[in-house]
Amino acid sequence: MITNAVCTIVRTAEDGTYFAVGEYPCMWQETEAYEVKKYGEERADRAAVYIPDIGADVLKGDYITRGGISADIDVSAMLTVSSVTRHDYGSADMQHIRIGAR
Repeated sequence: MITNAVCTIVRTAEDGTYFAVGEYPCMWQETEAYEVKKYGEERADRAAVYIPDIGADVLKGDYITRGGISADIDVSAMLTVSSVTRHDYGSADMQHIRIGAR
């Protein structure tokens, strides 16, 4: 699989702090947009992220960002993982994880 970026998965710990789960090479396809609602604008950014490592540790509800992160983790600028689909069939070159994030 061709990759064009590195993504970082961030998870919330039981005590409410955030920690980085891992960094993975990925194919990042993003759409930046705003939706107009009755009460104003709302951010409607979306991303489809494909990770060629089916062993990557990512769960629904985690946060994802393009690139690496510093020691201070700010999840307000990150997207929230809304779906995780593991495609673990076929040859090793075809296997991947598809992440939908908003």
